[in-house]
Amino acid sequence: MIPKILILGGTQEARHLANHAAKHGWNAEMSLAGVTPTPISVDLPVRYGGFGGADGLARFLADQQITHLVDTTHPYAARMTAHAVAASDLAQVKRLSFWRPAWQADAEDLWTEYAGLADLFVDIPDHAHLFLAAGQEGIAALPVEHKFQVTARALKAPSTEGQINFIAALPQADMEQEKQLFEELGITHLAVKNAGGTASFAKLLAARALRLPVLMLARPAPPPPPRYASLDEIITALSQAHVN
Repeated sequence: MIPKILILGGTQEARHLANHAAKHGWNAEMSLAGVTPTPISVDLPVRYGGFGGADGLARFLADQQITHLVDTTHPYAARMTAHAVAASDLAQVKRLSFWRPAWQADAEDLWTEYAGLADLFVDIPDHAHLFLAAGQEGIAALPVEHKFQVTARALKAPSTEGQINFIAALPQADMEQEKQLFEELGITHLAVKNAGGTASFAKLLAARALRLPVLMLARPAPPPPPRYASLDEIITALSQAHVN
């Protein structure tokens, strides 16, 4: 059987892998949940929408004769990752999970880690101006009667937009730009997910420079092996499977 790859995407790494696959003529396609208003552009066929849980994904893998399932979803997409693990077992398909290394605090950082968003929000003082960079999940978890001021940044406007200051944008890659934004807004606290990678690390460098407390949401449990910490490792594994 000719190897056929399904890439579960939605991240920068997924886009890079998809474009690598297209460039090298791999038999591959990408799946996107389609929850963002501006989905990423890749050089592969793209399927949008869910599968109907692990069973639905397993049926799709079997029907499409997928031989390799590559999970390059966000580290906090725990449900999709769990479905990928279960579906690959059900369909007896080779699974490769990308697990981006988490950020590590520097000696100058003022980070506190929290197991859940509810505990995180409890620790924010009433006088604070919180910059919330924890996606739609973070916005949805805000206490209804919070007294602290909130500026949230995400791609999709929340239904509670009237209760917060909202910035519809991706994170800025430049630390000085993030620092200037925090200073202009009068930010006193930063709440984030430990996404890892370089794409959104500038806000943490800005918080370090401004000595802002960072409230960090702990990661979900990682998927079981095989998992890979870099795209190079996944590309090597797929190349060894003779996907060319």
